[in-house]
Amino acid sequence: MILTVTVIVLTGACSEAEKPVANANTAPPKTPQPVEKPIPYPDVPRIQLADAKSDFDNGNAIFIDTRPAAAFNEEHVKGAMNITADDFAAKADTLPKGKKIIAYCS
Repeated sequence: MILTVTVIVLTGACSEAEKPVANANTAPPKTPQPVEKPIPYPDVPRIQLADAKSDFDNGNAIFIDTRPAAAFNEEHVKGAMNITADDFAAKADTLPKGKKIIAYCS
């Protein structure tokens, strides 16, 4: 009789362990938070989009798209020049003088 009760209790405990346990103290799963990525080249000055557009529209700046030609040909800022980062130093003489250069890569 004692053996039978022990087996039933153990069997019941095993089947209960397989069921999820609702606990009032368990918080609901948290929504994943976006991971902050480090800013590449943190020492390079940044410009706000509105300021860049204003400077470009006023003729005070030019946009340089530094992506490969294939990406540039798919889509780019209207009026931007395509000079890859690798070619930038070699083509710097071709850029208009006295204008702000706003380079982008995405």
